[in-house]
Amino acid sequence: MRWTLAGKFAGDAIFFNAGYLLAFLIRFGGELPKANWEAFLATSPYITVIALILFYGYGLYTPGRRRFEEIFASLFCALAITFLAAITLSYMLHQFAFPRTVFLISAPLQLLLLGLWRWLAWDWSRKRMGPLRLVVIGSPAQAVERARQISQAGEDMYQVAVLITVSPEATLQKHGEGAPGGDAYSELAAAIDHKTANGILFCQDVPREIRIALMSQAAAQGLSIFVIPDTYEIILSNSRLDQMDGIPVFRLTGFAPNPSLAWERLTDVALAMVIAVLSLPVMLLAAIAIKLETPQGPILFRQERVGQGGKVFQLYKLRTMVPDAEKLTGPVLATDKDPRITKVGRVLRFMRIDELPQLYNVLFGNMSFVGPRPERPFFVEQFRREVPGYDYRHQIKVGITGLAQVEGKYSTSVEDKLCYDLIYAKTKSPLKDLQILLHTIKVMLMRSKAS
Repeated sequence: MRWTLAGKFAGDAIFFNAGYLLAFLIRFGGELPKANWEAFLATSPYITVIALILFYGYGLYTPGRRRFEEIFASLFCALAITFLAAITLSYMLHQFAFPRTVFLISAPLQLLLLGLWRWLAWDWSRKRMGPLRLVVIGSPAQAVERARQISQAGEDMYQVAVLITVSPEATLQKHGEGAPGGDAYSELAAAIDHKTANGILFCQDVPREIRIALMSQAAAQGLSIFVIPDTYEIILSNSRLDQMDGIPVFRLTGFAPNPSLAWERLTDVALAMVIAVLSLPVMLLAAIAIKLETPQGPILFRQERVGQGGKVFQLYKLRTMVPDAEKLTGPVLATDKDPRITKVGRVLRFMRIDELPQLYNVLFGNMSFVGPRPERPFFVEQFRREVPGYDYRHQIKVGITGLAQVEGKYSTSVEDKLCYDLIYAKTKSPLKDLQILLHTIKVMLMRSKAS
């Protein structure tokens, strides 16, 4: 693993700078003028470090199974930011002999070289590791649904080797006899013996007794173990170990150490003002397109949403649906291929342009840039009844983007989005927010996430 990581670092640094070298040769007809080349050499170490830090921030050195689409989108975003940082840095270091044309020529060359290098590394890693063959364990409904979701990723990444169903009331009897839990133990043992699986995935509703026993069996055989957490387990995470007169206890920590953090508000206001000014031409063009397609409807769409502390506020968006879309149906959640979405609206949603008016919600203090996505009061009441712990997400300020939007998909279930929201609330920090913002740009380029 260490050699693989070192190889990625070295390869990225080499091909990143090779892009500059080729750009110089193209720009100066195969020559390297001394003054220009020395200006590059003086700047290159700093630019390379910035690029590698951005690659790290985009998860390009994090172990795991990813589609190449995600890797390429990460490269594109990291190089785009590096391009801007490199031009700024060359001015700050007074390296004016570093030609601007070299920056322009090098950007597509770096994307090509790094994209090819990363594809070769990805393909080699994929073939070396092979697909992760999973034993999926859960109640019939949960196990089947999770197996369906895993299968959508493609057989080259994940395969469901064995599907084991247990009822939430099942118990594990001695030697695995006479109980559903015992059957699960026997099926797992058979899967291990036949080497049909190299990983095990536990759904949320596997009884604790069965889970512990099966985990021990899987760990003894060297299987990778994955657990889908429930609300209780997320709340318990990051708890502080304490004691009460010699009794070991976990002291639960709150979700947000301070709901009105000064750094968050200052960052939100400054960033919202800058982006709002820069995006005005884009919003103007979008407004014209909306009006041309559906002249009878409004350009700006206002809707009640539930924010921090359960308070209701008016959320602003560019209208992407036909006028009076819910006049006959009442409140209905949007779907992947919703017929109510206009042609212009589909483009605006794909590019996330419809979200731009929410910058004013950030300025008004209703929202932050990063946080759980605010939902409508009608659905909040519904989810409160159906999803245990749903109200926990209202302990922190809602946001334009969040961990659920970065890691999940448009079709991700309410329960799974809640898990992401709670995990974010437990790990909230300026660095985490920056990482989510960077990954939001990447998600906008990924078709599988932006649908």
